[in-house]
Amino acid sequence: MHTQYILSGDCGGTNTRLQLIGLTTQNLSTPSTTSSTPGTILKTSTFLNESYPSFTSILSEFLYSTPPVISPLPNVAVLAAAGPVNDNKVLFTNNGWLISGESILKTFGGSNGIKKAVLINDFVGCGYGVLTVDKLKECVILNDVKPVIGAPIACVGAGTGLGECYLTSCGGEVESYECFASEGGHAEFAPRTEVEFELIRHLKDKFKSRHRVSVERVVSGTGLANVYEFFSEKYKKERDESVYEEFLKAGSMKGKVVSVNSGKCKCCEMSMKVFAGAYGSEVGVAGLKWIPRGGLYVTGGLTPKNIKWIEGDQSEFMQAFRDKGRVSELLEEVR
Repeated sequence: MHTQYILSGDCGGTNTRLQLIGLTTQNLSTPSTTSSTPGTILKTSTFLNESYPSFTSILSEFLYSTPPVISPLPNVAVLAAAGPVNDNKVLFTNNGWLISGESILKTFGGSNGIKKAVLINDFVGCGYGVLTVDKLKECVILNDVKPVIGAPIACVGAGTGLGECYLTSCGGEVESYECFASEGGHAEFAPRTEVEFELIRHLKDKFKSRHRVSVERVVSGTGLANVYEFFSEKYKKERDESVYEEFLKAGSMKGKVVSVNSGKCKCCEMSMKVFAGAYGSEVGVAGLKWIPRGGLYVTGGLTPKNIKWIEGDQSEFMQAFRDKGRVSELLEEVR
């Protein structure tokens, strides 16, 4: 059987993850009877974006240097990138990179090269991805209610930034969905406590914003760093100086420093509580906007790494998720 190669990628604000997948003609011609994706993963690599001058340099290393080197090159490249997609181009929201299908074909095309390059929003990729997960083995159930088949699905996920998307059923005999991107992470942050009102004033000063601060400035890896900066200035006597020094030197990993040290540093602990509460509140907002009775997935790189701040009815996350006044009961119907 003839094998075709497909390059798939998750190009986020901090890391780029690439996979090479082999598909046989049988994979392509036989409808899948399971939710799992077809084909065989031949290699997987993760790259730290700040170590490379461009996406092209990452892709070149993956294709030509990272073993095993496959020849010919993949037939198709499908890349989920962190930013709005327009005309098969993505300008990254958080690092300024520009990726286009045209430039990929120009650099890696040719008779033995990539024939088609498609860019999608990173959370569109995430949305289609949740359709293939094993709900029992790969998910932590936060709100144990039965999902409604054919109902809308939504995803909210904190990583370098904050992504959101929703999916609607296509109808028909076979259950299928279409995913739609959003830039919901750039909606306004709504403070809920006195300390959060202080935080938003701090963030408005930091980012020279007259009227607004986006929720991503709080609910993301960079947002967690912003929150810690606020607490480390407000409570200088409470901060652990060794952690503070580590934080200042951490580059794009500042949020990780805050999370890892939340057990020994008071400022880190307070930061995690604000982060988790704001995260849960925003996920609850998504639940109200889309009423995703088919499933509301909390995704993104920060979620599994900080699951102890998220799961449990008494967690800051779940309490903020459900705290929606007169319509709080509606979220009890959302899994």
